[in-house]
Amino acid sequence: MEIRQLMYFIAVAEELHFGRAAKRLGMTQPPLSQQIFKLEEYLEVKLFHRTKRKVVLTEAGHYFYKESVKINRNLHSIIQNTKLIDNGMLGTLKIGFGPDYGTLTKILKIYEQHHPNVQLQLEQMPTAEQLMALEKKEIHIGLLPGPIKKKNIESNVVAEHPYKVALPISHPLAKEVGGIDLQQLKDENFIMTPREIGPAYYDTIINICNTAGFHPHISKRTHELQTIIPLIAANMGIAIVPELVNYFNREEVVFLPIKNCDITMKNCIAWNVEARSPMIDLFIELVKSIK
Repeated sequence: MEIRQLMYFIAVAEELHFGRAAKRLGMTQPPLSQQIFKLEEYLEVKLFHRTKRKVVLTEAGHYFYKESVKINRNLHSIIQNTKLIDNGMLGTLKIGFGPDYGTLTKILKIYEQHHPNVQLQLEQMPTAEQLMALEKKEIHIGLLPGPIKKKNIESNVVAEHPYKVALPISHPLAKEVGGIDLQQLKDENFIMTPREIGPAYYDTIINICNTAGFHPHISKRTHELQTIIPLIAANMGIAIVPELVNYFNREEVVFLPIKNCDITMKNCIAWNVEARSPMIDLFIELVKSIK
């Protein structure tokens, strides 16, 4: 049985006239009659009662018509969805992300407006886990500090955040609204994430402190950047954090600018070049166009 035979059958079943059905299909009546006969032969079922005056569906024909319409509808949907997938406009896009909720929210809001049929599967994970997931092709896109320097991972900067000093509100320097000279922090207890979790952030903070003439004393470590803030609120230390962490601000913590420091955290979208697809390409191009 061929798909076209179903289309021929539906036309005859709806017109109940071989001549009108043939005209609707853009063909002549003899080959149409032949195809319906072949379909009945294949099914070993009589689908129509034919007389010189009229064509009537048999009981089996009525059933076969209803099911054929469903098949036709489903086939149309399958074809349309196949085209959407081929154009990158249907499917599931897996995105890993870190603490930059502001940038993530901005990107997702615009992306969903353009591609409402794509399901977004989001998973929060540290930088190291995102890179591993990209390598293993477990996620399609990562939103993480960069740029990324790996041969099979490409990245594009989408946001830059200046670094600030986060202090407990009770700290003696908490009122230095004009900015902090990092030399004032050389004897402080720092809270940081381990290097294996986020090497870009860790190395940047060490570099900032070394440039200021000291190596930070790291008294506490936490596996997520945002969890540094409640530790500071509990007077367990201070931290140098990207401004994006303001998203998790608490009354007990103040964020102050750093004097003579123009280093920023560059957040990127990243992808595995060996796992490109139309859906990933569309996401990358859209994000690049966002100002």
